[in-house]
Amino acid sequence: MAMHSMITPANRWALPLVAGLAVVLVGCSAPRELVKPTPLEEIDNEHPPKVAWDASSGGDQDNQLTAIAPIDDEGRVFVAGPDGDVLAYDLESGERLWSAELDADLSVGGGAGEGVVVFGSEDGRVFALDVDSGERRWDTSIRSSVDAAPSVGFGDVAVRGRDGTLHVLDVESGEVRWRQSKNPPSLTLQGQGRVLMFPDALAAGFDDGSLAVFAREDGRELWSQEIALPTGRTDVDRMVDVDATPVFADGVFYAATYQGKLAALAAQGGRELWSRDFSNTNPIAAGGRALYLSDADGVIWAIDRRSGDALWRQSDLKHRGLTGPALLDGYLVVGDREGYVHVLSTASGALVGRADWGDPLVDPIQVVDGQGVAVSRDGKLRVFTLD
Repeated sequence: MAMHSMITPANRWALPLVAGLAVVLVGCSAPRELVKPTPLEEIDNEHPPKVAWDASSGGDQDNQLTAIAPIDDEGRVFVAGPDGDVLAYDLESGERLWSAELDADLSVGGGAGEGVVVFGSEDGRVFALDVDSGERRWDTSIRSSVDAAPSVGFGDVAVRGRDGTLHVLDVESGEVRWRQSKNPPSLTLQGQGRVLMFPDALAAGFDDGSLAVFAREDGRELWSQEIALPTGRTDVDRMVDVDATPVFADGVFYAATYQGKLAALAAQGGRELWSRDFSNTNPIAAGGRALYLSDADGVIWAIDRRSGDALWRQSDLKHRGLTGPALLDGYLVVGDREGYVHVLSTASGALVGRADWGDPLVDPIQVVDGQGVAVSRDGKLRVFTLD
């Protein structure tokens, strides 16, 4: 397997910083000048986020490479800290249901379903805990650091390895059913998107700028399509990682690359329906006719799903290190690196709400039963609504 390196300070909230640091690391040109975040202007705060309850998320996530987001399953929320402390809460009341300790260093969130909640560790171990009790069901090694939150469904657990591997495990036993691998480029961003799971297939984006679909039963590659081709003279310029989890809606996959493209692909065969130049690594939201996502500069876009045309763009939060947008109660919610949470109109992109929570949020913000669920880097879980 080809050896490669990663830009490990790839904080997805600060891509201009990553790009500058990447140039320093490879020594191919002078570092780019850091850009100051756009100052916030006063807004008519009609729909501020309102916290229903908060609790411990299991530990601080001071390391910017750590992104352990909350997980939901049947009225419960599961959170974990970097040292392996896992907590389960009742979504409605905030009551703690159980806690468990994993002897592992975690850097990404988990997945839940079919009676288990699953986490992966830096040393390549995958843990499945019983959702009702926190009791450990199984523990399996994939021999590579788990680089994306595992996905659970249809009797399987899909796990991404930092070495470019995709493992599918049996949800009951943890046994590896099959494995696929795509050799990563020589230089990649830290992190990967989650695997999308369907009854007969799995889909995932890769660091070479491609989206691939595999047969769920045996791992055969059904098709693979390049979203963006590497261009440029240096390894940094040629990075086109698909780090944002692809979106699937109405028989179409939507996927974006870092410093490459945003594209719509037909589920049957991967034929490109449209594409446009774009740079993105944060989560993408889809609702109605639009895709909502932020670019590498922190500009938030609404893109028509049918044509790829821009419906609107919001640049008032430029360079503020945004999370991906989450759709809540007909509005968009994003966090920034200074600890502010912003609410935007889906119709126009106008800022209509704001709250200062004092610490940045971890990507992604979840939406469960009409409530936002988020973890902040100071180790706090918040469940919130919009006024």
